[in-house]
Amino acid sequence: MTKDGQGMRQEGALTADYLAESVRRADPDRALCARFLPASVRADVGVLLAFHTELTRALAPARSAAIAGPIAGLIRLQWWRDVLEGARTPDHELAPPLLSALERGIFCRETLLRILSAREAELDPQPDIRIWRKMMQDGAGGVQRAVGEALGVQDESILVRLEACGAAYGTGAMLRHWPRLQLSGRYLFPGDEVGLRQEGEAFLAACDVASLPPAGRLAVLPAVLAERDLARNSAQAGQPRGLGDRLAVMRAGWKAARAFQRSGAAAL
Repeated sequence: MTKDGQGMRQEGALTADYLAESVRRADPDRALCARFLPASVRADVGVLLAFHTELTRALAPARSAAIAGPIAGLIRLQWWRDVLEGARTPDHELAPPLLSALERGIFCRETLLRILSAREAELDPQPDIRIWRKMMQDGAGGVQRAVGEALGVQDESILVRLEACGAAYGTGAMLRHWPRLQLSGRYLFPGDEVGLRQEGEAFLAACDVASLPPAGRLAVLPAVLAERDLARNSAQAGQPRGLGDRLAVMRAGWKAARAFQRSGAAAL
């Protein structure tokens, strides 16, 4: 079997254990939040998070290759677009389970394409706050929308609030690692640190976690980390999550999971 850098293996079966460990290493925050989802959707959400990680890794060539610029990353993203649109043979071990989830109606194809479009936008940075907001809503926001879809959320107004949660989490993470990101070459917020914090707080307010129905509250556990990240400075840049952050997610996760179970996964 072969590997593509630190990414998914390109050949062979994708085992549940391998996928879970890969997601845990690459995206520990969302992996922790996913642990509180019902077993019936946990595997599919793991595939979603692995897909998001693969898209994010596609940005790496653009950050390190001055000659290639964004072309290498755009080519990799176009490959995934072709797979999602059925125009290419899914010869990557992650593609079959992702397409299976689409066929079973776990996720909406348009949501996954929006996540992909956000990564494409990052390779073509524009100093426009409106473009940046859409990138956050489609990218990190799209991930949380897809988690809501997996939980059976159908109300568009609720799904939009889940997007706001994801955008708040992404903004908080950007603020938390601001000094390091400024040196990474990655497309950042087109403004200063104060403005970034205000945008994150606005996303979090738009989510309004407390008034979400049970499935919605279970889908927005990253909001716990968003609130904590937006309330502090960037002293933790480059550092792993502390115990306080993890315990806060666990408390909220147990509470949300119990409420979801009591609700009987009521239709939304």
